[in-house]
Amino acid sequence: MLTYLFTAVLEISGCYYFYKKEYIISILLLIAFAWSLTLQPYTPQKAYIMYGGVYIAASTAFAYFSGITLHPKDIIGIILLFLGVLIML
Repeated sequence: MLTYLFTAVLEISGCYYFYKKEYIISILLLIAFAWSLTLQPYTPQKAYIMYGGVYIAASTAFAYFSGITLHPKDIIGIILLFLGVLIML
């Protein structure tokens, strides 16, 4: 689980720094993100499903702590996505 969280943090941080026009930091973080995908302990299919769930959770937390207000439809979508992840696993 920690490897998925680590991977999500790298990807979100890489995208964030790209948005802030810190391209060198962004490129390094996104390279580290791609490398971290190789560390996942499960088959590629399950790894991407599990990573998707962690990514959704990390993105939601990032939005919350950044002061972004989620629309009720966003919350419903997040719940449906988590249900999909649970069903596939």
